[in-house]
Amino acid sequence: MNKKRFAVNYLVPVLLWIFCLIQIICCNDIKAEDTPETKVSPTVELLLGSWSRYNNRVYTLLIIRANGNWSSDLRVEGATSKIIERKGEATGTWSIEDNKLIMKVLTSEMEDVWAIGELTLEIVEIDNKVLTLKYPNSRIITWKKASVVKKEKKAEGEVVTTISPTITIKPIVVNLNKISSNDKDRYLCLALEVQLQEMDTTAIVPKLHPRALDAAILFLSSLMYNDVKTFDEMKVVTQKLTKILNPYFDGMVTDVILNHIMVSSSVDKVDEFIIEHSPPPVLENKAGEGADKGKEEEKKKEADKEKK
Repeated sequence: MNKKRFAVNYLVPVLLWIFCLIQIICCNDIKAEDTPETKVSPTVELLLGSWSRYNNRVYTLLIIRANGNWSSDLRVEGATSKIIERKGEATGTWSIEDNKLIMKVLTSEMEDVWAIGELTLEIVEIDNKVLTLKYPNSRIITWKKASVVKKEKKAEGEVVTTISPTITIKPIVVNLNKISSNDKDRYLCLALEVQLQEMDTTAIVPKLHPRALDAAILFLSSLMYNDVKTFDEMKVVTQKLTKILNPYFDGMVTDVILNHIMVSSSVDKVDEFIIEHSPPPVLENKAGEGADKGKEEEKKKEADKEKK
């Protein structure tokens, strides 16, 4: 009897100890499964850094930081110089949810660009060169990675600065082709930039040939709505545009960038698109011409006085 009691008194603590050990092991396994290693998604890795867009001599710089903050600068380019004047700044926080970029604007000196509040943007495409976002009003805008200047060393040790120039094309509007005359008219509106190969800063950048624009319009006019209704299809269009424009730039075109895309059946919206994306008139030249005319008139008056 004493032996039985001894066995029971001995076995019970051992069993309790084994049971507790099993519980500890199980809990650790559950915790390990519930807390996987935190990994940065490829989208976030690509998103971090500086992005820029250019429209009507206005540069907008967007800096997205790893700490969840962002800031944006607005700078305006002079009509006759490369001096860029700072016009405003905005700051806020950002996050990614279901392939959407959630941007909270906390401070803003440019309400027309960054209104205070929350902005949800769909990420249409992102890589190490471009970031294409779809805004709540369905407008698609492309941002470019802001690193276009490089420094290379030659064999002699000389440092040469090179640039990858972009040529802005004035807004293109074409009437899309229709299968039947009963289909409603749709207009394809594009704001394009042509990206060229790297070249020395002293090299002459090729100018836009008038025939290049004609060739682009001819090609775009042949398209139908089904050819441009999705971003993937527009990517095919830009690839074809690159091949069409390349001969007019001595084979130096590397890419055609779509800064803004709109398909609309409203003529009023088309007019708004053209006004928004057309470069402003160069007023400085007119002022200079007026000053020259004023000088000529003064010279004539002085000459008349001398004759009298």
